[in-house]
Amino acid sequence: MQRKLLLSLLVSSTLAYATDFKLGYVDVSKVFSTSKPALAMQEALKTKFDPQQKSLKTMNDKLASEQTQMQAIMKKAPSMDKLTATDRASLESLQVTYQKDQMEFQQKYTTFQQSAQKAQDFASAAVLGRANTILKDISDKDDFDLVLTSNQLVYAKPKYDLTDRVIAELNKVNSAELIKQLDSVEKQPLSPATTAGLATPKTK
Repeated sequence: MQRKLLLSLLVSSTLAYATDFKLGYVDVSKVFSTSKPALAMQEALKTKFDPQQKSLKTMNDKLASEQTQMQAIMKKAPSMDKLTATDRASLESLQVTYQKDQMEFQQKYTTFQQSAQKAQDFASAAVLGRANTILKDISDKDDFDLVLTSNQLVYAKPKYDLTDRVIAELNKVNSAELIKQLDSVEKQPLSPATTAGLATPKTK
């Protein structure tokens, strides 16, 4: 009799806890693909780095043209020593130019990659930082015990989805203020606070 009573109390306690426990989740990919600040940052990044991309494409096209010219000369004879003096001089000149242009391209491409990656990381961290603050406010206001990202879930009912609420609040953020920071991002190291991920579990 005592064992049955103890089991009954345990089950009742577990069910009460389960009923009281509030779970939510956020679809981070949807936040980045639909929220106004995220879309504004993506457009700002495109505008910021588009000139460099076009310059790199022009340089790459020049390298391709130089390769074509060198191949055309080399096809004139079975070996380099069989080329005419004029063709050999042209080929040697092209090789020097190609090596110089290739080195310059590699240097500019590496700089571009590093700069673009840093700006992209900053933009992502800025949006996530604002979203995380919003999510914490929602969690505190509505007393959520745990909030996860959608990629951490196998399945959850739509009623636990907080994504639209986060996006609605995120859309109120002044995107222009975030975009201004991109101009000086190379001089600003990322802080752990801004790179924190979404959905920090709430502790009672």
